[in-house]
Amino acid sequence: MTPIPKLATAIIAIWTSIPTSSASLTGIRNVFAFYTTNGWGGTGDPLAAHSAVCFSAGPPWSQQFAQITGTRLIDLAVSGATADQSLIFTSPLDFRGQTTAFLQQVVPFPNKVAWNSTDSLFTVSFGTNDVNQSFKNTTGNGTDLYAQDLTSYFATVDRLYTAGARKFVFNNVVPFDRAQIGVGQGPQLDEKMKDSILEFNAQLAAKAAAYCATKTDITTCLVFDTHMVFTNLMDNFASFGFATSDQFCPSYANRFSCDVDPTVDSTCLGPISVYIWKDSLHPSFAADTFWAQGLADQLQ
Repeated sequence: MTPIPKLATAIIAIWTSIPTSSASLTGIRNVFAFYTTNGWGGTGDPLAAHSAVCFSAGPPWSQQFAQITGTRLIDLAVSGATADQSLIFTSPLDFRGQTTAFLQQVVPFPNKVAWNSTDSLFTVSFGTNDVNQSFKNTTGNGTDLYAQDLTSYFATVDRLYTAGARKFVFNNVVPFDRAQIGVGQGPQLDEKMKDSILEFNAQLAAKAAAYCATKTDITTCLVFDTHMVFTNLMDNFASFGFATSDQFCPSYANRFSCDVDPTVDSTCLGPISVYIWKDSLHPSFAADTFWAQGLADQLQ
C-alpha cells in the first residue's frame, strides 16, 4: 500500500495511571477486531476458512491497519451487528456473541492464535448500527437507550479483560449523518441522526474513561475519534484527493471484494478511490486508509 500523509486529527485519548508512552505498537503482534467484518457469518469457528466480504470495496481500515503495523488481524466481526441485540435488534451476532466466539473458539486453542496480554490489541467499533437502527424511535438523542447499550458494551469488554486483554482501542462512530443515508432522510431526521451519533460518542468516551479508571493494569485505553477523521475528510475532501464529500456511485455500491477493482465506470466521478463513501452508509477503502493511518500514528 502506498504511504499516505499524516492526517491532522482530533484524538480523544483516555489513559489510566500508565504513562501515555506505554500506549504504543511496540511488541504488538495481534489485532483482534470486533465489528469490522471480513465475511464470517457468526456461526462456528471464526478462524476457519470462509469467503471474504468487505463493505468498503477494498480492504477495510482493520486490514489496512494490520498491514501498516505489520501485525496479524484476527477478525471476529459479523456484518450488521450491534453491541447488544436485546436492546437494539439486528439479527447478526452481536458484540456479546462475537466475544463468546472468541472465548470458545480462540482462547482455549493457542495453536490457533498465540497471544497474550502484552502482544495483542483489541479494537472495538460498535455504534454505527446501534444508532442507525434506533435513532428514529428514541426519545430525544437516545440518551437512555445508549446508556443501556454502552453499559452492555463495557460488560462485554470486561469479559475480554477477564480473558487477558489489556490493550484496547474503542473507535467511535463516524458522522454518517453526512452520508446519503442521513442526507436522504430529510433535514429533521438527519439532524436527529447527527445528534444521536454525538450522544453515543460522548457516552462512549465517558464510559471508557470510567471503565479504564477501575483497571489499573490496562496499558492501552484509547477512544479513537473516527468522527473527527471523517469530518476532516468531508470538510476538505478535495485536499485529500476525493471528488465529493457525500455522494457515492451506485455502480460501485455492490462491490464487496476485499481487493480493489480498478475498473472505472464512466457514469461515476472517477474510480472508487475518489469517493469517501462506498455506498449510502459504508466508507470506502480509500477513506478507511486515513482511519487506519491515523490510528497507527496515534499509537506510535
